[in-house]
Amino acid sequence: MALVLKILIIDDDKVDSITISRSISKSGIIAEVDSVFSADEGIEKIKSLKYDLIFLDYMMPDTDGISFLKKIRESGIETPIIFVTSQGDEKIASQAILSGASDYIPKTLLTPDGVSQSIRNAINLHDSIKLRKDTEFALKVNANRLLEAQKLAKIGSWEINLSNNESYFSDEFFTIFEVENQAIASVDFFKSFFTDAEDLALYESNLDHVKNTNAEVQFQHSITSKKGTLKYINVFIKCLNDENGKPCKILGTIQDISEQKRTEAELIKAKDLAEKAVVIKEQFLTNMSHEIRTPMNGIIGFARILESTNLDNDQKQSVEAIKKASHNLMFIINDILDFSKIEADKMIFEAVNFSLSKTVNYVIELLCPTAKEKKIKLLYDIDPNINDNLNGDPTKLAQILVNLVGNALKFTEKGYVEMVVTELLETESDSLIKFSVIDTGIGIPKDRIDSIFESFNQASNETTRKYGGTGLGLTITRKLVELQGGKIIVESAVSKGSEFSFSLKYKKAQKVTANHIKLKNTAIAPDFLKDIKILLVEDNELNQLLAMKVFGKWDKEIDIAANGKIAIEKITNNDYDIILMDIQMPEMDGNELTRFIRTKMGEKSTIPIIALTAHATLEEEKRCLQNGMNDYLSKPYDFNVLLEKLYLNLTKNKGNLKLSPELATKEMTIEKLVNFKYLKEFADGDDTFIKNMVAVFLEKTPETMALILELNKNDDIKTLKEEIHKLKSSISLLGVIKASESINSIEKELEINPLGLKRKEEVVYLNEICQLAIKELELVEEY
Repeated sequence: MALVLKILIIDDDKVDSITISRSISKSGIIAEVDSVFSADEGIEKIKSLKYDLIFLDYMMPDTDGISFLKKIRESGIETPIIFVTSQGDEKIASQAILSGASDYIPKTLLTPDGVSQSIRNAINLHDSIKLRKDTEFALKVNANRLLEAQKLAKIGSWEINLSNNESYFSDEFFTIFEVENQAIASVDFFKSFFTDAEDLALYESNLDHVKNTNAEVQFQHSITSKKGTLKYINVFIKCLNDENGKPCKILGTIQDISEQKRTEAELIKAKDLAEKAVVIKEQFLTNMSHEIRTPMNGIIGFARILESTNLDNDQKQSVEAIKKASHNLMFIINDILDFSKIEADKMIFEAVNFSLSKTVNYVIELLCPTAKEKKIKLLYDIDPNINDNLNGDPTKLAQILVNLVGNALKFTEKGYVEMVVTELLETESDSLIKFSVIDTGIGIPKDRIDSIFESFNQASNETTRKYGGTGLGLTITRKLVELQGGKIIVESAVSKGSEFSFSLKYKKAQKVTANHIKLKNTAIAPDFLKDIKILLVEDNELNQLLAMKVFGKWDKEIDIAANGKIAIEKITNNDYDIILMDIQMPEMDGNELTRFIRTKMGEKSTIPIIALTAHATLEEEKRCLQNGMNDYLSKPYDFNVLLEKLYLNLTKNKGNLKLSPELATKEMTIEKLVNFKYLKEFADGDDTFIKNMVAVFLEKTPETMALILELNKNDDIKTLKEEIHKLKSSISLLGVIKASESINSIEKELEINPLGLKRKEEVVYLNEICQLAIKELELVEEY
């Protein structure tokens, strides 16, 4: 109750008005009281002032109290009103209450106590009614908000009373199901819209699960609405317990997610189309590469053969022009393939140990002829404090540097090009290295610097006409740097020169070792081919002729099959040591033929096969290896690389193939396999012990490996496992890391797939490593 009430008395009898006023003042209620003596005056007062309470006489000269009360309530005034009358009629009292009065008091009870009690009753009742109305209004607002939210989110709600099976479904529920909300709703009504038996079973099992476990579940299903519309529904169900913890009610919501499902379907369709487009693009690039590389293999190959013959000066110039034009075209093809790999996010980076100085030297040596031809100084400087042994991708680093230095040479007519390698930051495990390529060339306008990194773009049309190129070199270079966490920075001034720099972080390596055993291209002669029988499977007559010429230079004749069917016949009737396989052929392609050999040709299924293909993508290489080929060589191929791959694959397959002693000591250079560190620590200074251990290894290992190869061939798993285990300790003692890794792989395969092809190949590979290690130990004079 307010501290000071504002009260209006409407009564035509002044005596009664004074009596009410006096009783109010005597009641202890603090109030400001106004009095009027007619209904019209009362209306004016009520409209002009806000009162906390009104006393209203039942009978007045211009109207009766009931009519006046109705008029006040109809105008929206909610002020509590106490009805006053001299007639103690209950009928009048009930009429007054029904018309909106808060209380009724006869004039005989207009005492201070009576008035006080009536005022308190009227105000308390008014407050209660107001609170109820406010609460109802708030509930209505919230209900409307929920209804609107359900409409916007397309969410309907429902509930089931487990005690009497009564159910409730919201308006939006009926909207989703496209039925009138006057319909009699039930769980069976809900289930009648299911058209998929599996969806119905899912709904019923989840409903039972919620009842039995008091869990909450969410799932999706489809329905068919009353109008025949297929809709997808997201359902959430939970259980409410009573005060005893027993399930009493199931609450659920349904959300129409049909639009979302349609969007998902469209996205999946778009994704499929995009993936198909990528496949088509890759196929196009593969085919383009194949169609260009196939004739290029012949052009470059015959140019090399011509180069080795007696030529006059004009002929030499012509051959040199053919080679130069061919190599330029190959650069363009390789740029396009690299660009496609980067775009498709399929560029793979190695993490192998390498020598920084050797990588830089390789780039300089590669580009020196170009610099000499243009009479430009090609300089390089490597900070001597940089750790030379690093771990990363040396091939990609060389590619970046070749692109940048080659670009600098292309756009420099006089002066110099210099590569500077410095260390920016060194930690215990990492080295952040900056590479800078500086030239005194034509320079780049500032407003064109960003554009030179755009695909198929150069600084100007004049640049393209004068210097040529695809405009992809720098795009690929920047991407290769960025994919390794670096960034290329360019500073340039027109007619003065440019500086391209980038920084890359590499892990430090304790000692540089190769990922695989490799021979230098100049380190092997064709002597080992003397007793080797080779089959070339190739449909292109130009490439057949080239292969015959190449092997003819090595005093070696080879057999040729023009397609897969002819190849099967030749393999059946001959004992070939190795097969050179083209991929794209009529009748049966190279991959199909390889799978046939590996699965259908019995003892001849293990013949080593090298893919000689004009397809130059990583995917094609993987496909070849997955189909059972042992190695891969992209056309046009380097003759020495072909020779190296022949040697390595024959060695891996036969184990007993050896070079002549003269060739081994003079020409063959193999990276060191043996590390004496552990043996020296174990010997503790006893050189005699070391020599004896090496002598035992050289004596026993050939016999052991011969036995292991025989066991491997005969699939004698039990004995093979024992012999491999025996070999393990001597291999570890001599620090032949590659052999130890191979043994671990063999032991793993013996456990998980003992009869698999991988185990057989790994044993052959182990023999290759051991043979090379033996050669290395035979040449060691000091330990």
